[in-house]
Amino acid sequence: MQFSICKQLLGGWLMASFLLGCKDSGKSPASEEKQYFPVADYVRSQLHVIDSLQLPVTLYRSGVNGSDTLLLSTKECLEMAAPFQDPDITDPAVAAKFTETSFADQSIPSVTFNYTTKDEKLPLKRVDVVLHPDPALAEKVRTIYMEKMYSSGDTLIEEKLFWNNDHYYQILRTSRIGSAPPTLSQVKVVWDPTE
Repeated sequence: MQFSICKQLLGGWLMASFLLGCKDSGKSPASEEKQYFPVADYVRSQLHVIDSLQLPVTLYRSGVNGSDTLLLSTKECLEMAAPFQDPDITDPAVAAKFTETSFADQSIPSVTFNYTTKDEKLPLKRVDVVLHPDPALAEKVRTIYMEKMYSSGDTLIEEKLFWNNDHYYQILRTSRIGSAPPTLSQVKVVWDPTE
């Protein structure tokens, strides 16, 4: 079931990208709507699988107050994944501020889509989506990596978010107040018992 949802999502996205890329609409490239990988939809599909199958979810966290391991409810797992879904780079207002590059790495094999912005006001700075190409089946997401930087009051917060398909997600957060030394916290949410 889990593979089927991801397969449908990726297959639809790749087909739409191909068809839009081949279509000659007579419009200039600047006036066409950008078609980026639907990261938020993909994350929602993964969370739907966790929720539907009621998979056991474990939280590993560490920070200035020490380390801890505990079981999470499905609801808590879904809530903690919110940073992966906001902002949505497929939203035309957000997509307009990002640039996409891509490259294929035959040594792994993989295809990477990289989205970056130069807009200082956006908290999301970078997204990398790594796909495993498969000529017989739909491409499968391997990983998603995101970088965010924003202020909350007088605190500068930097986040590095990592999603490992069908296994876990992880958030590394560095907080700095003025010239004080930064504090680092890490959470890792795992639903694959082999991790």
